[in-house]
Amino acid sequence: MEELNLSYKQIINRIGYFRNLRKISAYKLGQELGHSKTYFYRIESGEIKLTLEMLLEVLEILQVTTSEFFSPILKDEDKQVLEMLANLSNENKQTILDLMKKLK
Repeated sequence: MEELNLSYKQIINRIGYFRNLRKISAYKLGQELGHSKTYFYRIESGEIKLTLEMLLEVLEILQVTTSEFFSPILKDEDKQVLEMLANLSNENKQTILDLMKKLK
């Protein structure tokens, strides 16, 4: 699996991804954090820097684990392939891996 190195902007974008997924506006997130409605917009604009402590609070509000947050975001088809692969026997998994190597 490839490494996931995120820039500050990418971290902010991922928060936006999970905010949208959970249907939580930036206004509501700011309020949930105990700040003004514009607080999270100010973080998104770079006016206020996101601290590690604040990131962990945001993830808690969004009900996202750190593993989920820092893992690559998979497309639905990729998730389906992984689920199907997980249900195969070890022998069949090896057959699939061998076939994939040949197709590469």
